[in-house]
Amino acid sequence: MSQPPFLDPAPAPGASPKTAKAVFFDPANKRWPRLRLGMALIGVALTLLMGGLVLSILAAPVLPALHLPNVSFLPHGAHAVPDVPDLAPERPATRRERVLRNDQLKLARERERSLRHLLQPPRASGAGLDSQPLAIAFFVNWDDASMSSLKENLGSLDTVIAEWLHLASEDGTLRENDPLRTAHVTEYIRARRPDLSLVPLVNNWNGHQWEGEKLGRMLADPAARKRTIEQILAFVEAHRYAGISIDFENIAARAQPDFQRFMAELYAVMHPRKLLVSVNVPAADAAFDYRRLVRNADYLIVMAYDEHWADGRHGPIASLPWFARVLHARQRDIPADKMIVAIGNYAYDWGPPGQPAEERTFEEAVLIAKESEAKLQLDPVSLNPTFAYADDDDRRHHVWLLDAVTAFNQLVTLRSLHPRGVALWRLGSEDPALWQIFGRKGPLDAARAEQLGEIRFAYGVDYEGKGEVLDVTAQPQVGRRSISFDAQRGLISGERFTAFPSPYVITRHGSAERKVVLTFDDGPDPRFTPLILDALRDAGVPATFFIIGANGQNHPELLRRAVNEGHEIGNHTFTHPNISSISPKQLELELSATQHLLASEVGRHSLLFRSPYAVDAEPETIDQVRPVELAARQGYVNVGMQIDPDDWKRPGTAEIVKRVVEAAERGDGNVVLLHDSGGDRTQTVAAIPGIVDALHRRGFEFVTIAQLLGRSRDAIMPPVLPEDQLRSRFDGAAFAVINWAGAAIDWLFVLGIALGIARLLFVGGLAIYQRWSERHRAFDPAYAPSVAVVVPAFNEEKVIVQTIVSLLACDSPGPLEIIVVDDGSSDATYRVASEAFANDPRVRVFSQANAGKPAALNFGFAQTRAEIVVALDADTVFTRETISKLVRHFIDPQVGAVAGNTKVGNRVNLLTRWQALEYITSQNLDRRAFAVLNCITVVPGAVGAWRRELVDRAGGFRHDTLAEDADLTLAIRKLGKRIAYDEEAIALTEAPDTVRGFIGQRYRWMYGTMQAAWKHRDVVFRPRYGALGFVALPNVIIFQVLFPLISPIMDLLLIGSLGSAAFNHWHHPEAYSPDNLWRVLFYYALFVSVDYLAAILAFVLERKESWGLLIWLFWQRFFYRQLMYYVAIKSTLTSLKGVLVGWGKLERKATVHAEA
Repeated sequence: MSQPPFLDPAPAPGASPKTAKAVFFDPANKRWPRLRLGMALIGVALTLLMGGLVLSILAAPVLPALHLPNVSFLPHGAHAVPDVPDLAPERPATRRERVLRNDQLKLARERERSLRHLLQPPRASGAGLDSQPLAIAFFVNWDDASMSSLKENLGSLDTVIAEWLHLASEDGTLRENDPLRTAHVTEYIRARRPDLSLVPLVNNWNGHQWEGEKLGRMLADPAARKRTIEQILAFVEAHRYAGISIDFENIAARAQPDFQRFMAELYAVMHPRKLLVSVNVPAADAAFDYRRLVRNADYLIVMAYDEHWADGRHGPIASLPWFARVLHARQRDIPADKMIVAIGNYAYDWGPPGQPAEERTFEEAVLIAKESEAKLQLDPVSLNPTFAYADDDDRRHHVWLLDAVTAFNQLVTLRSLHPRGVALWRLGSEDPALWQIFGRKGPLDAARAEQLGEIRFAYGVDYEGKGEVLDVTAQPQVGRRSISFDAQRGLISGERFTAFPSPYVITRHGSAERKVVLTFDDGPDPRFTPLILDALRDAGVPATFFIIGANGQNHPELLRRAVNEGHEIGNHTFTHPNISSISPKQLELELSATQHLLASEVGRHSLLFRSPYAVDAEPETIDQVRPVELAARQGYVNVGMQIDPDDWKRPGTAEIVKRVVEAAERGDGNVVLLHDSGGDRTQTVAAIPGIVDALHRRGFEFVTIAQLLGRSRDAIMPPVLPEDQLRSRFDGAAFAVINWAGAAIDWLFVLGIALGIARLLFVGGLAIYQRWSERHRAFDPAYAPSVAVVVPAFNEEKVIVQTIVSLLACDSPGPLEIIVVDDGSSDATYRVASEAFANDPRVRVFSQANAGKPAALNFGFAQTRAEIVVALDADTVFTRETISKLVRHFIDPQVGAVAGNTKVGNRVNLLTRWQALEYITSQNLDRRAFAVLNCITVVPGAVGAWRRELVDRAGGFRHDTLAEDADLTLAIRKLGKRIAYDEEAIALTEAPDTVRGFIGQRYRWMYGTMQAAWKHRDVVFRPRYGALGFVALPNVIIFQVLFPLISPIMDLLLIGSLGSAAFNHWHHPEAYSPDNLWRVLFYYALFVSVDYLAAILAFVLERKESWGLLIWLFWQRFFYRQLMYYVAIKSTLTSLKGVLVGWGKLERKATVHAEA
């Protein structure tokens, strides 16, 4: 028998004639070094470019100082303290003046003795004396510090009494002082402390003075009293408050009976509804009938302060002997279970004689002492702190105050009285160390007293001036005082400040009548920012855009357009983090990165900064202020906003316009907050013309932040200096590279999903057509060509007998011979096969020196003259009909080869089940579709039949690829022959059941496929090869090689979107917008859905398959496909390196049986 021309002599393993022909093999080892050099040069260039950008960002640009005017409230040196603005009213100068005038200093030397007596426990009275007193605090809307203190200390309180209502008219009409703030505070408390009792307070303070006369006329009029009571009830019930607190002051003696009638009528209305009534009363006023009031109130709040008042001589506000004496007197009138003792924490600053004292907060008093270098210490007799200083006119001032030390001593005194509660006047004015003891359980001993030594203004932010442009003008300092504790009396007997505390001081700027600034956060956005710019251009108004650096990097053309059209750009950080929860260094980098982006793209810096997630218009806590202070140190001014229509919640275009116009008319502020990114901003775009028209008609002018501050555009957005322009250009190039890379990833994501869906629909449609056409096809049963089966074997002793037995059991239309070629096995494959079938003439067993699978196949083909040759792997088991089903297609002389239906026969674990899924839903479905187009790229080695004459013409199985079956398939197809597929020609193969074995097998397949595709690249887009060049090989290149390389990026993009969305939703629920996440999830879900539909189609087309495999399809994406990604990357690197790759050997376990 003559040798076919393609049959090479069996070379020794590793012989050069074979290895020199391998596709991608580079025997001179020149390709990889050159590639590495090229990649190294690109890497060096990118490293230099990115390294330069990193160095630029690390070196934050030095911004020119804006030098905003200083608006100082605090005294500096000996300067006098200016008056408190009307909007922050002081406690009235005339408070209980008439009653307290006769209670001046009485025998100071006797105070010590009386205090010892008064500290003795009295006879117990009242209920619940052993319980912890309620911790109550007064809240006011007119002081920002009150809100800060509330936020910081809400957890220590049982009740908040809020000064929200005032007597507006003698006819009994009431007014709210700040409905918006009231609603915000109510919502804030209920969201965090739904169990806390919230009680509004009503008084007769008009913002300047106590209106005793107006109050008297209201109390005397039954109709007015009724109106007041009805309004109180309506307010309390509408907002579901716990009750009402009455604080009517400067009540004339003649009005006391009317006041008692008012309280009786109020209690009669409130009590049946289980609404609490409390009344604030002076500590010692003979005009008050305390015992009668007890009958008409749930609680009497005894205001145990103002022993010395603003219009009197200077002296202690609540000396401890006086405090104990008046409360013991009140105990005779008020049962303990109805008495609440109000303690003060504030200061009086008495100036020259004849002038009323200024009421100060503890913070303000301490700052005065610090600036004037006064000696603040505890008066040994009254146990109230005091100091004196001289103003700039050398006029002497005396300051007395109540602080945490006085509160400690008062709480010690109250232990003998057992009041129902203790109330603090007021939140925001107190010594912050007070919260070490107030509302907390535990003994009031020396250890607790020592805790008062450190003073931190944890929530204290001192605001000065008016406007929404904020400038940090002073940093906080921790204060310290030494505490002297008198163990015998259990009181603090001395305190001395060794270091004064101070808070942050923030100065407001930019308040202007009838001027409005439109600001837009979170952009630029490619969809909405251009529309907003168009709307602003059409309206002829400027705006300020606070950009997220990452968005600006992706769309630099929008930054340039905004600047060119006269708008301002501000810094909104680079990635939009919550700046109160990140490190100072990260904030610095966030600001610097955005600043360098602006410099490189628009040639300007920006001094404007706005914090992300600005739920509050202004910083109120240390955590919020520190990042702003860091930005201020770098030269930024923080731009807040007081007009916020919540456009990101999409309330409707008309509602957005209404909210902006109403807030501007009320004078809430000058700066409007809108958004041009972060979600669907259609309503915001539509609202711009309405906002502009409505405010223009009302006489408002639209300006920029620079114009609001009276500065030039260059002062707010200074141009890049000439010496910095070269660096800015390099930074711009680096940003461009990052932008291109990000855009490429986005496009690949969208393109990948689109192509994937298109491919699945295309392949699915062809597969359905193939199934339909095959069902109507008839074969000639008389066709009976001679058939040979070639079985190459290497170390297959465990499975070779089973494979041959299954072959002998197969039906064959003509004479059948089986040729087994042992390719130099190191085990007993040859002996086992020879002995088992020695007496069967249909089986011939050969052995040759190991030369590889292609050589073994070629040798086997050379041993037969059969018309049709079936090739299969030694680990494969045929069904009875497999051979006959394959052979029947060759009646058509144009058929050169037939691919069978390979199935996984050893579905023993999750990995093999996943492979079974892949065979059904991918490989076999593809073959069905490509059979229609005559572009099947591989007749698998596990089950395929070949027309021997064509194999001779094509040159046989070549050594130059690891996918010799794909190589030969393409060669025969290039000869103009058809490659057929038969779904009924089933072969059961043994799939790898370990990850290591799977990776090894798929690595060889992937690398071999790449070799075959590269070898036959000349067919791509060549009309003479039809769908093979236009569909099949591009499919291999795109979906089998390139897609696995980029798929990890797509998965990481999905994971990143999910992680980012989860983080933002958890940490910033108020500002979270899920639009971007929904978009990513939609595309991904669409792809998965189509994938599932294709899988279902594949199972419909397959016969006798287990549908239970589909439950593993979803989970296949999270492990199995990642293995395929690894294989693709490894194969690509191997092809570039040009190294020689051998077949290796997969361990056989004989887990496939014919009955499977």
